[in-house]
Amino acid sequence: MSNRISTRIRVAAITLIALAALAASACGSEPGPTTSGVTLFPPPTATQETRGSDDQPTITADDSTLEPSPGSTATEAATDTDTDTATATRVPVSTSEPTPLNADDLDPLADDPTALMFAILENSLPDVERKMANSHNDAFIPVLMELMRFQWNREAVKTIASHLVRIRDRIPEGESAIIPHGEDNWGWWQEWLAQNPEIRGPAEYDRWKGALFSLLIDPEMGKFIYAGVPTTIRLEEVVWGGVRRDGIPDLRFPTPLAPEEATYLDPGDRVFGVSINGEHRAYPLRVLNAHEMANDILGGVQFALAY
Repeated sequence: MSNRISTRIRVAAITLIALAALAASACGSEPGPTTSGVTLFPPPTATQETRGSDDQPTITADDSTLEPSPGSTATEAATDTDTDTATATRVPVSTSEPTPLNADDLDPLADDPTALMFAILENSLPDVERKMANSHNDAFIPVLMELMRFQWNREAVKTIASHLVRIRDRIPEGESAIIPHGEDNWGWWQEWLAQNPEIRGPAEYDRWKGALFSLLIDPEMGKFIYAGVPTTIRLEEVVWGGVRRDGIPDLRFPTPLAPEEATYLDPGDRVFGVSINGEHRAYPLRVLNAHEMANDILGGVQFALAY
């Protein structure tokens, strides 16, 4: 019995060694230069984007809401799309083979930052991204980050990260972009953006962002972000939370209980205390966990408590 067990162990060990050798060989055959802790991206190449396939949804608009406003500095606005419905849930990525970079292939795209931002809906997305990257205009960083947020393809995310690095570090068009370790994801760039308040989107970024959210997330999103929306925070830092409007139902005007009636609470439970005009109320954390917001009236004042 012991001999049979030893034989099986030796066979298993040999098999593992063979599999390890095959894995090492496969890893060694992958193309593309890399260095420890960084990802090296070659200069961008011209691509033609595949649109309309089942696995690569497109961004489409049903009106001119994503065109620059009349009279703006954007004189080369995008035109209406050929389709009449909004079908996208994610930004499309290129599926064709790249071709050698042609310095003139981006000339038809608008030079004006606002027009180029709106051109995302009408032109090959990789081409627009590439022109933004080669412009070295910091205003395109928030725009590219919005596109990165809605990507589901890992390589597409890395490509956009290389564009962001190219803008930030002013990397010339013909040189490779090196993405430092950890900078190849949307979360890292969102933190970086928060630490650089001087970075702002192009003119009409507010209307473009609201319209983009309306197309990709929920048509109702345009009621929250629109041209001239009053805000005390940077719109560049407003991010999608992962659900459609009212995807997390708020707690609305709950019936108050006397303290002795709240038998479901334990002595150590946390509550949010609110006092308005001499009236007081406690909102248990265990209740707000499921709602994240309470709308109520206290002391004659209607208010919203966000958690």
